Amino acid sequence: MSALFRERLTASGEAVELVLLHGWASDSRIWQPLLPHLRQHFHLTLIDLPGFGRSAEASLGSAANLIEALLPVLPEKALYMGWSLGGMIAAELAHRHPERVAGLVSVASNARFVASDAWPAAMPVETFEAFYREVCEAPDKAHRRFVGLQCQGDAQARELRRSLPECQAGPQALLGGLDLLRTLDQREQLLSCPRLNVLGEGDALVPSAVAPQLQGETRVYDGAGHLLLRSQAARLCDDVLNFYRQRLVDVLPAVGADRHFEKQAVAKSFSRAAASYDQSATVQRRIADQLFSQLSDVSLPPGARVVDLGCGTGYSLPMLRGQFMGAQLTAVDLAEGMLAYARDHHGDACQQWLGGDAENLPLADGCVDLLFSSLSLQWCEDVQALYAEIERVLAPGGCAFIATLGPETLWELRAAWQQVDSYVHVNDFIPRQRVERAIASAGLQCEWVSGEECLYYDDLRSLTRDLKQLGVSNVNHGRPQGLSSRRRLLALQTAYEGFRQPEGLPTSYQVWYLRLEKAPHSSRELQENL
Repeated sequence: MSALFRERLTASGEAVELVLLHGWASDSRIWQPLLPHLRQHFHLTLIDLPGFGRSAEASLGSAANLIEALLPVLPEKALYMGWSLGGMIAAELAHRHPERVAGLVSVASNARFVASDAWPAAMPVETFEAFYREVCEAPDKAHRRFVGLQCQGDAQARELRRSLPECQAGPQALLGGLDLLRTLDQREQLLSCPRLNVLGEGDALVPSAVAPQLQGETRVYDGAGHLLLRSQAARLCDDVLNFYRQRLVDVLPAVGADRHFEKQAVAKSFSRAAASYDQSATVQRRIADQLFSQLSDVSLPPGARVVDLGCGTGYSLPMLRGQFMGAQLTAVDLAEGMLAYARDHHGDACQQWLGGDAENLPLADGCVDLLFSSLSLQWCEDVQALYAEIERVLAPGGCAFIATLGPETLWELRAAWQQVDSYVHVNDFIPRQRVERAIASAGLQCEWVSGEECLYYDDLRSLTRDLKQLGVSNVNHGRPQGLSSRRRLLALQTAYEGFRQPEGLPTSYQVWYLRLEKAPHSSRELQENL
């Protein structure tokens, strides 16, 4: 079995493990409308099944082999939500490995996809076999027909057709998925975990008439078809959360996010430093200017939307306004104090001011033509979520210009502290390999330029004063509690002196400049527009 693509999106604090499994001719992007709401309550694991989405080309194989391939990339115990074929796979996993599945939410999924005399509320055998042959002989035509069937019966059918992610699946995966739909029969499986079934009243693929025959609780959504997970995302999220609270809260406890530093501590630290930040932001201004220089050959049509993500005190906003006079400029920052300072000092530069997390942006899909971000994204640990969000909000053909810091930033200070004690004193940033993987997983094209900036200080006190004014406090888990003793500070000073150069005590910043591009309209979108 080929390697599986797995994406992990963590909530900001303690939350419950939730695994999302997509359906046939789909991938994990199908869940996108639900993610902002779900991430408030759950740590999410999203999987692309073999041969689908960003997983390598392969056949799904037998149910048993597929389950064994999934287990290594899944949490030890979780709530599962599966849509269509994904619901049947989740049920199979719960049957074979009940210790791994605390509960199951089955969305637009049947116990048997193909009808029989004893199970008539399913797809007729003749219809299924004709569709199977069509997938073999004319896969593009078959997929267009399948999209129509998924949208059928939904009050938002037209919007659903336009918003569906393009199918990324090879012939092996498509036929292997149909083989599973043909053979899986879960009518006699009695699961030991609680189960919630959610069906669409107008579903053309899984008839809502099957509701009384399904094990567990069942809800039927009026005015919904097979794609109810997208057309009624908010209602589904509420039902999932209530299902957990009512049935699983005692058997599946919340767990903390796997993070090195606390994001809210980052926001508070920068908010406190808003008024003093610009006094010490020498390197930060240099880097912002260097990033801005990359926009010299970029032109945007009137009305284009430009976003300064992590705007800080608003240093770059006047430059962006001057470069893109006819654009709609939006400033976004997690730190409320920074956003308020920027609004007070550069209020005329922006049309919109938004408080928000880069890993969960308060922006609509495809609404941003150009995203600018200087020295804020290094505070995002969930880089999979970060770059997936950037890809989501960028319009087709849109660009993101990013300056961020690498893990060698402040390496002299880190090395000096390591000679003093074993605590974590200097913030650790994400290594390049993880960032590159996240960008590739998001489907963004990347141009990457590495750089370095260095400041020199007369003494350690001047350096620590600047860092404090910038809001660069130690927010790592594992940091020492309380103030450092005079003896430890003297030891740090002695250790740091070992790095002194003729210009003074060096403080290095590892800087990465990224230009990201989202692909233009897909071929399917172009065909629909013609």
